[in-house]
Amino acid sequence: MGTVQVQGEKVKAVLTGVASQHQMQTTSSTASKLKYRGLLRTVYIIGAEEGFTALYGGLVAALQRQLVFASIRLGYYDKVKHFYIEQFYGRHTLIN
Repeated sequence: MGTVQVQGEKVKAVLTGVASQHQMQTTSSTASKLKYRGLLRTVYIIGAEEGFTALYGGLVAALQRQLVFASIRLGYYDKVKHFYIEQFYGRHTLIN
């Protein structure tokens, strides 16, 4: 089994076939050569090589993305909630 990164969550995937076995062997051999291992080591290396302000690179774009997603989620919350209440409990149910 291999681990695949999907939207911030770790998902286990079953790898089959000869190519996948080869990929697993090469990934396990290169895993010991990784530059960034662990959070504190990564922060230290980035700070030493690029400066600590590099840690904030992309922060504005990430915040903009989160604001858009949060506003969409909050904007549709009541509409989706009332839709499911009508579907499961009927139109004249008094649920807030």
